[in-house]
Amino acid sequence: MTSQDTQERENTPAIPSVPEGTPGRDSRAELPTPLPPGAQQPWRRHGPGNRTWVVVITALAGVVMAVIGVFAVGFGFARTAFDRTGAVVLFPTEYRPSDTACSGTDAAAEVKKGAKVVFHARDTSFNATLGAGTLRGGRCVFQFTLSALDVDTDVNYRVTVGGVDGTPVSGAELANSSAPVVVYVS
Repeated sequence: MTSQDTQERENTPAIPSVPEGTPGRDSRAELPTPLPPGAQQPWRRHGPGNRTWVVVITALAGVVMAVIGVFAVGFGFARTAFDRTGAVVLFPTEYRPSDTACSGTDAAAEVKKGAKVVFHARDTSFNATLGAGTLRGGRCVFQFTLSALDVDTDVNYRVTVGGVDGTPVSGAELANSSAPVVVYVS
Protein backbone atom coordinates (compact mmCIF):
# COMPACT_ATOMS: atom_id res chain seq x y z
CA MET A 1 0.00 0.00 0.00
CA THR A 2 1.45 3.31 -0.99
CA SER A 3 1.14 6.62 0.77
CA GLN A 4 -1.10 7.82 -2.04
CA ASP A 5 -3.63 5.02 -1.27
CA THR A 6 -3.61 6.05 2.40
CA GLN A 7 -4.27 9.68 1.57
CA GLU A 8 -7.24 8.80 -0.66
CA ARG A 9 -8.73 6.63 2.07
CA GLU A 10 -8.50 9.46 4.66
CA ASN A 11 -10.37 11.90 2.35
CA THR A 12 -13.38 9.62 1.84
CA PRO A 13 -16.37 10.09 4.17
CA ALA A 14 -16.89 7.61 7.02
CA ILE A 15 -20.44 6.82 5.82
CA PRO A 16 -20.60 6.49 2.06
CA SER A 17 -23.45 8.19 0.18
CA VAL A 18 -25.84 5.37 -0.67
CA PRO A 19 -28.94 5.89 -2.85
CA GLU A 20 -32.34 6.14 -1.11
CA GLY A 21 -34.02 2.75 -0.50
CA THR A 22 -30.80 0.72 -0.57
CA PRO A 23 -30.64 -1.92 2.18
CA GLY A 24 -28.13 -0.98 4.83
CA ARG A 25 -28.50 2.76 4.23
CA ASP A 26 -28.01 4.74 7.48
CA SER A 27 -30.72 7.44 7.69
CA ARG A 28 -28.91 9.10 10.60
CA ALA A 29 -26.26 10.35 8.21
CA GLU A 30 -28.47 13.32 7.18
CA LEU A 31 -29.58 14.37 10.71
CA PRO A 32 -28.48 17.82 11.91
CA THR A 33 -26.04 18.09 14.75
CA PRO A 34 -27.64 17.94 18.21
CA LEU A 35 -28.27 21.12 20.21
CA PRO A 36 -26.13 21.79 23.26
CA PRO A 37 -27.44 20.39 26.58
CA GLY A 38 -29.82 22.51 28.69
CA ALA A 39 -33.25 24.10 28.36
CA GLN A 40 -33.98 25.21 24.78
CA GLN A 41 -37.30 27.08 25.34
CA PRO A 42 -37.18 30.43 27.19
CA TRP A 43 -40.41 29.65 29.08
CA ARG A 44 -38.76 26.66 30.76
CA ARG A 45 -36.37 28.84 32.78
CA HIS A 46 -37.35 27.07 35.97
CA GLY A 47 -36.21 23.76 34.56
CA PRO A 48 -38.04 20.87 32.97
CA GLY A 49 -40.87 19.49 35.06
CA ASN A 50 -41.33 22.65 37.16
CA ARG A 51 -44.90 23.73 36.41
CA THR A 52 -45.76 25.95 39.39
CA TRP A 53 -46.27 28.92 37.09
CA VAL A 54 -48.94 26.98 35.18
CA VAL A 55 -50.82 26.27 38.44
CA VAL A 56 -50.58 29.93 39.51
CA ILE A 57 -51.89 31.23 36.16
CA THR A 58 -54.73 28.67 36.14
CA ALA A 59 -55.76 29.63 39.69
CA LEU A 60 -55.74 33.34 38.80
CA ALA A 61 -57.84 32.70 35.69
CA GLY A 62 -60.37 30.76 37.80
CA VAL A 63 -60.66 33.57 40.34
CA VAL A 64 -61.14 36.17 37.59
CA MET A 65 -63.85 34.04 35.93
CA ALA A 66 -65.66 33.59 39.26
CA VAL A 67 -65.65 37.33 39.92
CA ILE A 68 -67.00 38.03 36.43
CA GLY A 69 -69.73 35.40 36.93
CA VAL A 70 -70.85 36.90 40.24
CA PHE A 71 -70.87 40.35 38.66
CA ALA A 72 -72.90 39.10 35.66
CA VAL A 73 -75.56 37.43 37.81
CA GLY A 74 -75.66 40.25 40.36
CA PHE A 75 -76.26 42.97 37.78
CA GLY A 76 -78.65 40.96 35.65
CA PHE A 77 -77.03 40.61 32.26
CA ALA A 78 -76.82 36.82 32.71
CA ARG A 79 -80.53 36.35 33.43
CA THR A 80 -81.19 33.37 31.16
CA ALA A 81 -80.08 30.99 33.90
CA PHE A 82 -83.10 32.07 35.97
CA ASP A 83 -85.73 32.58 33.25
CA ARG A 84 -88.42 29.90 33.14
CA THR A 85 -90.93 29.33 30.41
CA GLY A 86 -94.45 28.29 31.19
CA ALA A 87 -97.98 28.01 29.91
CA VAL A 88 -101.48 28.73 31.16
CA VAL A 89 -103.98 26.18 29.87
CA LEU A 90 -107.74 26.70 29.41
CA PHE A 91 -110.06 23.75 28.75
CA PRO A 92 -112.74 23.91 26.00
CA THR A 93 -115.47 25.20 28.31
CA GLU A 94 -113.28 28.10 29.46
CA TYR A 95 -112.24 29.73 26.16
CA ARG A 96 -113.53 31.01 22.85
CA PRO A 97 -111.48 30.70 19.68
CA SER A 98 -111.06 33.39 17.04
CA ASP A 99 -109.58 33.14 13.55
CA THR A 100 -105.98 33.42 14.79
CA ALA A 101 -106.02 33.11 18.59
CA CYS A 102 -108.13 32.23 21.62
CA SER A 103 -109.01 33.88 24.92
CA GLY A 104 -110.86 33.08 28.12
CA THR A 105 -114.61 33.32 28.49
CA ASP A 106 -117.18 33.43 31.33
CA ALA A 107 -115.31 33.02 34.67
CA ALA A 108 -111.96 33.04 32.84
CA ALA A 109 -112.73 36.14 30.75
CA GLU A 110 -109.68 38.00 32.15
CA VAL A 111 -107.33 35.30 30.85
CA LYS A 112 -106.09 36.89 27.63
CA LYS A 113 -102.96 38.29 26.01
CA GLY A 114 -101.24 40.76 28.36
CA ALA A 115 -102.85 39.42 31.56
CA LYS A 116 -100.61 39.14 34.63
CA VAL A 117 -99.66 35.74 36.03
CA VAL A 118 -98.79 36.08 39.72
CA PHE A 119 -97.05 33.36 41.77
CA HIS A 120 -97.43 34.14 45.49
CA ALA A 121 -96.22 32.42 48.70
CA ARG A 122 -95.59 34.00 52.11
CA ASP A 123 -93.69 37.24 51.44
CA THR A 124 -92.52 36.31 47.93
CA SER A 125 -94.25 36.88 44.61
CA PHE A 126 -93.24 36.61 40.96
CA ASN A 127 -95.00 38.19 37.98
CA ALA A 128 -95.18 37.26 34.32
CA THR A 129 -97.22 38.49 31.35
CA LEU A 130 -99.22 36.19 29.08
CA GLY A 131 -98.54 36.01 25.37
CA ALA A 132 -101.24 35.40 22.76
CA GLY A 133 -103.42 32.32 23.17
CA THR A 134 -103.04 29.50 20.64
CA LEU A 135 -105.09 26.36 20.13
CA ARG A 136 -103.23 23.14 20.89
CA GLY A 137 -104.84 19.75 21.32
CA GLY A 138 -108.32 21.20 21.94
CA ARG A 139 -107.06 23.58 24.61
CA CYS A 140 -106.20 27.28 24.64
CA VAL A 141 -102.55 27.74 25.65
CA PHE A 142 -100.89 31.03 26.66
CA GLN A 143 -97.08 31.17 26.88
CA PHE A 144 -95.19 33.24 29.47
CA THR A 145 -91.63 33.75 30.70
CA LEU A 146 -91.00 33.99 34.42
CA SER A 147 -87.88 35.45 36.05
CA ALA A 148 -87.79 33.85 39.49
CA LEU A 149 -84.63 34.57 41.46
CA ASP A 150 -85.63 33.53 45.02
CA VAL A 151 -87.67 30.35 44.73
CA ASP A 152 -88.23 28.43 47.96
CA THR A 153 -88.37 24.77 46.90
CA ASP A 154 -90.22 23.71 50.08
CA VAL A 155 -93.24 25.98 49.51
CA ASN A 156 -96.29 25.77 47.23
CA TYR A 157 -97.08 28.94 45.29
CA ARG A 158 -100.65 30.17 44.80
CA VAL A 159 -101.25 31.28 41.19
CA THR A 160 -103.64 33.87 39.80
CA VAL A 161 -104.01 34.68 36.10
CA GLY A 162 -105.67 38.04 35.46
CA GLY A 163 -107.37 37.75 38.87
CA VAL A 164 -108.62 34.21 38.18
CA ASP A 165 -107.32 31.38 40.37
CA GLY A 166 -105.07 28.81 38.75
CA THR A 167 -103.69 25.50 39.99
CA PRO A 168 -100.97 25.89 42.67
CA VAL A 169 -97.35 25.25 41.65
CA SER A 170 -94.64 23.82 43.91
CA GLY A 171 -91.40 25.69 44.48
CA ALA A 172 -89.49 22.62 43.30
CA GLU A 173 -91.38 22.81 40.00
CA LEU A 174 -90.47 26.51 39.64
CA ALA A 175 -86.82 25.77 40.42
CA ASN A 176 -86.62 22.88 37.93
CA SER A 177 -85.08 24.30 34.76
CA SER A 178 -85.70 21.29 32.52
CA ALA A 179 -89.51 21.42 32.21
CA PRO A 180 -91.90 24.31 31.60
CA VAL A 181 -94.25 25.46 34.35
CA VAL A 182 -97.87 24.56 33.54
CA VAL A 183 -100.82 26.33 35.19
CA TYR A 184 -104.41 25.23 34.63
CA VAL A 185 -107.21 27.74 35.16
CA SER A 186 -110.26 26.26 36.85
